[in-house]
Amino acid sequence: MQEVDMVVKVVWAAVVSVGFAVLFNTPKRAMWAVALLGGIGFGLKTIVLKFLIPDQLVMASLIGASGIGLLGIYFAHRVHTPPIVFTIPAVINMIPGTLGYEFMIGIINIVSLKAGVEATLESLIVTLSNGLNAIFVLLVLAFGVVLPILIFNTNTVKNKDLNKFLKKKVIDVKRKYRSH
Repeated sequence: MQEVDMVVKVVWAAVVSVGFAVLFNTPKRAMWAVALLGGIGFGLKTIVLKFLIPDQLVMASLIGASGIGLLGIYFAHRVHTPPIVFTIPAVINMIPGTLGYEFMIGIINIVSLKAGVEATLESLIVTLSNGLNAIFVLLVLAFGVVLPILIFNTNTVKNKDLNKFLKKKVIDVKRKYRSH
């Protein structure tokens, strides 16, 4: 039963990704990649969160977003579109809406306390924890999508070979040290 539930969630994650891709005017030729990446990223995050590192939402989100970023570079060549065009809609389904909502409700409850009533330390800690977790998840989602693009130092993947890229970087470093 758990497997069926997870498959349903992955399918809905793909649908949500396509919905945001439509809002962002993603080209039609890239919609299949958006759906595939949205499902894979959400599924990867869910598997990591359930089976490998439970209660580590930030790390699981980083792994899911990094998977989307890496696969986005691969699909960029197939779709003839920059990777960021379909990786951003694909990662949106992992935004922590519940944590953000609970953080805002906690802040509203703290701010709207009547005179003479103090907030409990537990409510302050829970509110702060929700806010920090939401912020860190948002940061790792952005970092995970952009990291592969930064590593490969490219806006396009056309005519890019990882071996040639690494060889060029090593040669550039050797030349730099020889000139000193």
